[in-house]
Amino acid sequence: MKKTIAFFALLILCTQMEAQRRQADSLRLKQIQYNNKVLEDAKAKRAADAKKNNDKAFVVVSYDSRGNKVETYKTNNGEKITTTTIKMPAAFNKPFDPDTIDKDSITLKVIKAKYRLQVYYKGKLLTMYKSVFGPNHLLQKQQEGDRRTPEGTFTILDIKKHDKWDLFMLLDYPNKESYCNFEICKSNREIPESARIGGSVGIHGIWPKGDNVIDLKHNWTDGCVALKNKDIEELSKIIKPGYTKITIVRN
Repeated sequence: MKKTIAFFALLILCTQMEAQRRQADSLRLKQIQYNNKVLEDAKAKRAADAKKNNDKAFVVVSYDSRGNKVETYKTNNGEKITTTTIKMPAAFNKPFDPDTIDKDSITLKVIKAKYRLQVYYKGKLLTMYKSVFGPNHLLQKQQEGDRRTPEGTFTILDIKKHDKWDLFMLLDYPNKESYCNFEICKSNREIPESARIGGSVGIHGIWPKGDNVIDLKHNWTDGCVALKNKDIEELSKIIKPGYTKITIVRN
């Protein structure tokens, strides 16, 4: 009798151990399946990220004439190009520290139709100043005395004090581009043969307490670019005479 009881007790114990073993095996299998799923998900994410990175392999950032940021996304193989324009708030008189500026990295751009002078630092818009010109400000300069601001790319040659307009930044007008335009105007008989090309074109300030003339967009110069005195004084701190370039365009 005792042997029979012991046998059944042993049988029950073995059955329980087998059940526990199967449960452990089942848990291990589930853990392996879970780990495999985690690995597959991670692999799929890496693949998706790689595809996304390939679609937008690199970004070219530039700025349009209004100072808006333009982002161009290009693929490695050049098959897809997406351009996004991000409208930026006006940067008129945006503050900066002149002591932190590398003068070799400054370029200027004047947009006559917008009455603005834009300052770029290392290719990015740094600040803008309100500006005015001569009465015929939207026309290309053709000859001496026409009171037009010349369009083209020039170099600022010198900065000096001016007895009427605070500071004067002299441009290298007329340069080769200017003479070419001048000769074309003569050959087209747009100006007389006796016409002279002129000179002494630059960027300058205004008479004391005359800032409202700039705000009112009153074009009064003989073809120069006029700024508020505080603006030209600030600009002069980051200009390198003989090196800094300025491009003047209509719009």
